[in-house]
Amino acid sequence: MLPYSYALLILVIVSIANAGQKVCPGYGFMRPPTENCESTCSMEKDECPSGTKCCFRVPQPCGFQCIVPKDNEPKSGQCPKPDSMDKNPYWGICDAHFCDVDNDCKGVEKCCSNLCGSQICIAP
Repeated sequence: MLPYSYALLILVIVSIANAGQKVCPGYGFMRPPTENCESTCSMEKDECPSGTKCCFRVPQPCGFQCIVPKDNEPKSGQCPKPDSMDKNPYWGICDAHFCDVDNDCKGVEKCCSNLCGSQICIAP
């Protein structure tokens, strides 16, 4: 097999392994509160009811709670490389957080990291 074939095979396996994973919602640049948070679950233990996942919530009441996670169903295409000179107006904005998974983005757009590592929706 050619080296490119091996690389393609690995990418397919990784994509299949990551497809369907449940993802906790992110809160971007919001700083989590440090006081008065109440946790009702632990990320180390799988103690949430079926269909939920232990995730940190920023809104009150803050803390780790069992919530319905987001489905990670990747859309086709690849994200631009972070060092590319993409023309998206959000490409260089730091402290942005527009998505957690591809399904948060409209149409064919994917949830990708920009120059600063912020998650934005962008066409592949």
